[in-house]
Amino acid sequence: MIDNFAANDIYNYIDGLDSSGFEKFLAGNNSSIFPTIATNRATSLFKEEVASLDLTTLDNAGNTLTTARDITIGATPTTYSDFVGSTDTNDYYRFSLGDTSNFSLNLTGLSADADVSLLNSNGRVITKSTNNNNSSESITRQLNAGTYYVRVYPYRGSTNYNLSLAAAPLAIPDNAGNTLATARDITIGATPTSYSDFVGSTDTNDYYRFSLGTTSDFSLNLTGLSDDADVSLLDSNGSVITSSTNSSNSSESITRQLSAGTYFVQVYPYSGSTNYNLALSATTATVAPGYSAISGYGLVNAAAAVAGALNESPFADVPTFGGANDWGVNLVNAPEAWARGYTGQGVVVAVLDTGVDRNHADLAGNIWTNAGEIANDGLDNDGNGYVDDVYGWNFANGNNNTLDGNSHGTHVAGTIAAGNNGFGATGVAYNSRIMPVKVLDDSGSGSYSGVAQGIRYAVDNGADVINMSLGGGSTDSAVQSALQYASSSGVIVVMAAGNEGAAQPGYPASSATSWGLAVGAVDSSNQMASFSNRAGSNSSMRYVTAPGVQVYSTLPNGGYGFLSGTSMAAPHVAGVVALMLSANPNLTDAQVRQIITDTAGNVA
Repeated sequence: MIDNFAANDIYNYIDGLDSSGFEKFLAGNNSSIFPTIATNRATSLFKEEVASLDLTTLDNAGNTLTTARDITIGATPTTYSDFVGSTDTNDYYRFSLGDTSNFSLNLTGLSADADVSLLNSNGRVITKSTNNNNSSESITRQLNAGTYYVRVYPYRGSTNYNLSLAAAPLAIPDNAGNTLATARDITIGATPTSYSDFVGSTDTNDYYRFSLGTTSDFSLNLTGLSDDADVSLLDSNGSVITSSTNSSNSSESITRQLSAGTYFVQVYPYSGSTNYNLALSATTATVAPGYSAISGYGLVNAAAAVAGALNESPFADVPTFGGANDWGVNLVNAPEAWARGYTGQGVVVAVLDTGVDRNHADLAGNIWTNAGEIANDGLDNDGNGYVDDVYGWNFANGNNNTLDGNSHGTHVAGTIAAGNNGFGATGVAYNSRIMPVKVLDDSGSGSYSGVAQGIRYAVDNGADVINMSLGGGSTDSAVQSALQYASSSGVIVVMAAGNEGAAQPGYPASSATSWGLAVGAVDSSNQMASFSNRAGSNSSMRYVTAPGVQVYSTLPNGGYGFLSGTSMAAPHVAGVVALMLSANPNLTDAQVRQIITDTAGNVA
């Protein structure tokens, strides 16, 4: 019988017994208690004894998530009494809410230190109360519709407890549209405008529509989340421009430069349900003339860029060079620079790639060699830290073998410096020299550490230009530092934008806001390649385009072939930079970046 009572309940029950009833109570519950009975009612002495009863047999709550006690709670508090201690270390309760509600919990009646946690449907802690000693615990929280758990557990000692819970439903508005067609029309400006709403299992999408009259710096913040929700920025057709998808209930944010036009914002749950606050703003942006979020500053123009390096007017057109396979050099107007005598002479271009077939007939005459090193003597003759690096260094394997077992690096090298000899391919800067720096192994894999070391090696050993037709999934501090080192040393780094069809360049090309150049790919009709990563909305991004679809160039073992990718576009630009430096070797990284973008197709 005692299992059904907490201590106070026992007091009240005993107070109502006459002496015979009391004796029956003792016989049925705990014969070790012998209070003094002065009247036919229990005395205060008896109450003190009852308070010391061992109630460890109380265990109506489940001891695991799967065996949690199912309870129903509403606006009026419901109380449950039980025990936790060394013999019962967890009490779990499970409840469900049909609507977003204001939830409250109080844990009282403690004689030792116990704590309480509120958990989501997966058993993950949402919040907890952990006051000291036998202080009461409490939790107040706005909860979305769904299933939750309460866990009561001892911190020190053993104690009975009273757990009171309540949940009052809230009226949640749904002012946002649930489809693109019914999106809520909003107006945003320089001062952030905020909107509050809800997404969850019963409201899976909230859409907002806004328009910008001018190119603007747009920002968005999604805050006040109690569960995981994400946000996307969409164009006028409903295609995703970018998204913010942080985990758990972390806030989301998007910052982007947007052209004039109509856009949508989509807020949607990743897991669970949550209220949210959405704040948006847009200020008129200052955009460089001719910059496009698709093609950046447009198609690189060797004739105009080399003329710009000399502070001259763009060179006159010349007849088309070569045959059908030479469309790349013609599209970038390299023959116009050649006609003025600028062919890359005296310029060293480091190719950080899978290596280079230095014995290829179309490349052999244009391979850089380390004049300070004696081949195969096993010594570091020039003291640069690399033994027998006559033909560069292999950072992928830690040796001096820079030959190409893949083909990628040899193809890139040919686009830059294949000879103008009447056969095969012709490079954009066909009198420049290639420094092979192998940072990718024959499978095409490498490390950021190897790339960073390769950049520094190229700079320290006389490269004027570095081509990096490579990319990775995240930024790297060592690579960033090496790029800055190259720029400060007057070496121009040209980087492929990437082949994911993304709205902005991948890494390391994304660093072209500060150093070097990012290059996207176009086809023979100067149409953006579908695979090419775009320029993005930040006009500080020094992004240009170049031929990158079915480009003909050298392959290992004397071969030739066609490859596509921004990897093929980047060496066209590296070649143009080599032409510029053959005309004016004193140009800095900043000057080259400025001239290349000022003379590119969208600007000139």
